[in-house]
Amino acid sequence: MFHRSEPMVELIGATLGDGNIYDKRPSYVEFTGNPVSDRYYFNHVLLPIVSSEIGKHPRLFVRDRGLRFRIFSKAFVGWLKENGIPAGHAKGDAKAPEFISSNRRLMKRCVRGVHDTDGSVYFDVRSAYASPYPRIELHMTNIGLVGQVSDFFWEIGIRHSLVKSKNSIETAGLDSLREFLRRVGFSNLHHLNRIRRYYPELVRENCCPTKLD
Repeated sequence: MFHRSEPMVELIGATLGDGNIYDKRPSYVEFTGNPVSDRYYFNHVLLPIVSSEIGKHPRLFVRDRGLRFRIFSKAFVGWLKENGIPAGHAKGDAKAPEFISSNRRLMKRCVRGVHDTDGSVYFDVRSAYASPYPRIELHMTNIGLVGQVSDFFWEIGIRHSLVKSKNSIETAGLDSLREFLRRVGFSNLHHLNRIRRYYPELVRENCCPTKLD
């Protein structure tokens, strides 16, 4: 029904990270982001994927101080469920489907979508560090997905810490940040702009072709 393409897989990653799936009438998938920092990502990354891969053209709207859009498609919701990504609270236990996790190229795109929506980038600027110390954190209640991403990071050579007490993955230090950008990358300009503030030369190593201006 739908193609298992790389853009679609990135959308699946974004759905696992921050999408809400409803399978009642009407059936839809909703994404919510920051009205300012996520507008580029929604407009120039997610919505074009939805248009090309699903054939839908959602509109952006702001409600409860969140930027939102909804993909009204019973077929898409059903397809997600067939691939092991259920609706409602059960989605919180979902992991990347086997057709993704068994393919390194697809898994990279899925993990990118998860980090673009549910990851964070910040810098420790305390005097204890000679230069701002970068960290990428993925904090989720979905323990299974956190563990799956951690296993994949070890597989492709990204050093990180799995903090079980916080259900999070922390990728710390310049070398690890560089490897993340080279091997997974960000599509969300908000994350890249945070990196560019301290290390503009590092952003050029991002493997995802994203407009930086």
